[in-house]
Amino acid sequence: MSIVVYYLLNTSPEGAEPAWQPQCLPYSDAQMGEALQQCQRLRSDARHAHVTISSELRDMVGPVGVAAVEGGRTPDGELYDWSKAGRAGASRKHAQQPPVQRKDMDT
Repeated sequence: MSIVVYYLLNTSPEGAEPAWQPQCLPYSDAQMGEALQQCQRLRSDARHAHVTISSELRDMVGPVGVAAVEGGRTPDGELYDWSKAGRAGASRKHAQQPPVQRKDMDT
């Protein structure tokens, strides 16, 4: 098991005060696609909250010991063009609607 999907499950009947129970689903290294699909399914159901995925996929990270990228290259001269820029999504600065609050989701 190197991939785990964690989430909270509301076990209360509809209309009652939420009772959140922690859950986890283990996956093998080769099941990243399945784990991501499960995250999407869980997030689309209002009974689930705080859906996250955690992994220890050692084959999915960069070379051990790469501490810096200068001029688009690692210290051993390999090309490195990956960037986190833009991964977080668009800024809410000019959003049309305010973010949904947890209290509004549970009603």
